[in-house]
Amino acid sequence: MRKIVFRLGYVLKRPMVLNYYNEFMRNNSKPIEELELQQNKGLKRLIDFCFDHIPYYQRLFKSLHLTKVDFNSINHLEQLPILTKDQIKNEPESFIPVNVKTNFINGSTGGSTGVPLKYRMSQECYCRSVALLYRGWWFAGYRPGDKLAVIAGASLVSNKETFKKKAQDFVLNFRHYSSYGMDSEILDRYLLHMNQCKPSFLRGYASSLYLLAKHVEENSIKLNFHLKGIFSTAEVLSISQRKLIERVFRVKVFDNYGLNDGGVSAYECDEHNGMHIDYERSILQTVNDDGKVVEGEKGKIIATSLYNFAMPFIRYDTGDLGLIDTSPCVCGNARPLLKQIYGRTTDYLKLNNKVIGSPVLTVLMGKVDLENYQIMQKKSDEIDVKYVNESLLNNKDEDFIKKSFFEHVGQIKINFKRVKPYNLLIENKYKFIINEVCR
Repeated sequence: MRKIVFRLGYVLKRPMVLNYYNEFMRNNSKPIEELELQQNKGLKRLIDFCFDHIPYYQRLFKSLHLTKVDFNSINHLEQLPILTKDQIKNEPESFIPVNVKTNFINGSTGGSTGVPLKYRMSQECYCRSVALLYRGWWFAGYRPGDKLAVIAGASLVSNKETFKKKAQDFVLNFRHYSSYGMDSEILDRYLLHMNQCKPSFLRGYASSLYLLAKHVEENSIKLNFHLKGIFSTAEVLSISQRKLIERVFRVKVFDNYGLNDGGVSAYECDEHNGMHIDYERSILQTVNDDGKVVEGEKGKIIATSLYNFAMPFIRYDTGDLGLIDTSPCVCGNARPLLKQIYGRTTDYLKLNNKVIGSPVLTVLMGKVDLENYQIMQKKSDEIDVKYVNESLLNNKDEDFIKKSFFEHVGQIKINFKRVKPYNLLIENKYKFIINEVCR
């Protein structure tokens, strides 16, 4: 019955998600050459669209003396320079299509670089991302409609659940638990509820899953539910974190990598030897310092989102570093593996004994229009928000940040400091969260 409700919800709200899911599941058995052919067709469609409707690329193609016929395959992408966040931020309107209407969703990201970026994502791109998410969970045995507990994102200001959110969770058979400002009391409450609702799968930020598992082990809490799989997301999952989570919950963790701004995603199979790169939404490549595509060695992860016609990014620098392995996987899936992620590791804040992980903070700061920022904690109830901007933060933005923190961790002191870019470097390295209390 739950699976029927799940599918009925998508049939009524977003039927394309199920259509894509069924299509992508069939792709699991296809040879890599056929998947590459699909990618090339998607790239050709995207390039033609950019030639006709995107001012930034119209100027770029003209300056490079390129025409539509110069792009017939993924190999031709190296003709174009790497696209950076700064370039998009300097002229965001030039990436928005002209003379054509596209339905889109607004998005924003702070990322591990602490450089916020606001972007648009087309409905087609969004639906593909959801379908790929469900296919990625399939590796752990998940089937649409299975009961899933999620300990991750939350409302940035209010802890109250809306009727719409409750209805959505009912249809999807999800149970959401906020990772914003967790402490022992809150974790006890979460586990009590999980023991009652008995989820089949658990998903969360790597740091949130680790803190939950650590709390269970340190307090000898009895678990009355048996998970089939755990999904880690948003942060690099360390070996020690994985071992503790798997030991406590007695089930394997399935890691994943994904960025909505770049449209890339990759999911770990049951061999746990890397993450299979998705081909149906974007092109994920690694390049060296010269912008040349490399495999089998560490490189910058760049993304070309094939179906985001609301704001296309081609050869977009994600800010992460990774390694791609094209060797056949024992599981039989033909898609290459993203073997390792080298970026996206951060500290966390602990204010009034409540923990706030980096993913929540990047979403929060992504709602504020800043060039760059850094959050530093030196006391248990005080933080410095350092930022780079042409002008001071306005009262509205400061009040938004304060209200968000106060709602979840109680009263703390927040110092807003406008600084020069070099003031955000520690030993010539940049980190957007620095916790000098919990070291």
